Amino acid sequence: MARFAAVLLAAAVAALLAAGRLAHAAPSTAEVFWRAVLPGSAVPDAVLRLLRPDSNFVTKDEAEDAPPFNYQNYKAPSNGAAGGGARDDDFGYDYKAPSIGAAGGGGDREPFGYDYKAPGGHHHHAGGGAAATKTTVFFHEESVRAGARLHFHFPAAAPAALGLLPRDVADAIPFATPSLPSVLALLGVAPGSAQAAAMAETLRTCELPPLATGEAKFCAASLEALVEHAAAALGTRDVRAVTSTLPRAGAPLQAYTVRAVRRVDGASFVACHDEPYPYTVYRCHGTGPARAYMVEMEGARGGAVVTVATVCHTDTSLWNPEHVSFKLLGTKPGGAPICHLMPYGHIIWAKNVKRSPA
Repeated sequence: MARFAAVLLAAAVAALLAAGRLAHAAPSTAEVFWRAVLPGSAVPDAVLRLLRPDSNFVTKDEAEDAPPFNYQNYKAPSNGAAGGGARDDDFGYDYKAPSIGAAGGGGDREPFGYDYKAPGGHHHHAGGGAAATKTTVFFHEESVRAGARLHFHFPAAAPAALGLLPRDVADAIPFATPSLPSVLALLGVAPGSAQAAAMAETLRTCELPPLATGEAKFCAASLEALVEHAAAALGTRDVRAVTSTLPRAGAPLQAYTVRAVRRVDGASFVACHDEPYPYTVYRCHGTGPARAYMVEMEGARGGAVVTVATVCHTDTSLWNPEHVSFKLLGTKPGGAPICHLMPYGHIIWAKNVKRSPA
């Protein structure tokens, strides 16, 4: 009976995937949903392209290299974590004090790493240095001002091949570690492969409890689920999505000069980052106390202009003292706010703030 059910599920999902691809030619039900629920917030181009995965993406094979940073959480890697070791350039850090642990031995490790090794063996740094071979990962809020200079490398977009699935398709595919073997077979992923390992890691991190009581944390594989969970986390449907405007083909390491800064209203946000999976899975979490900005910068090579969504964490008092940002910036928990940008396709969700007439 179980095998028969699995066959039926595979057939149903295959049909839904085919239907989903055909539907990408016209506005999808997800786009219609977004425009109905969030009439004041346009669908970001990077998200819109996830709904239309055949729309001229830069693929993983075409990308110059993998993103050199992954601003998703602050969990410290536990020693001897189960499931295979992390890459030697995969640094995970927890904003919680290291004395706080979870039961289960090794299962408390959050894999969201700040990989501060730049492409080609260069090193990331905190900003402010003159070396053109270093790219900024973390920086202080004082750098979020016109005239400041920071070095950045922007990797090419490398979206999941299937993009964001239609809701009925996403809901039909089991998303839980015990179901992984059947999902690998369903999606044609070889067990034991690097992709299978990445999928297992994504499932595990999505299943971990929030790092703090009341903290927002969820994973979403459809646009509808993403919007609904973000709105629930912020306590209102009057929200908007804020994303960086970056070239999908990426941009080489260079110095950027800040031309303009615009504050994003709010004192806390929900940040969403895409995870390794055959289709797009967003892993989202509350930022805690923070300020957000849209920062317009001009590159030194040809004057290309980019606008990066930036989050500055204003209370780091509970972060792990071993967090790499403290080492790079020479600070400690509870010190000056720590900022980072949001890579291509990552999302900051913010409440819409109604201003009183002057």
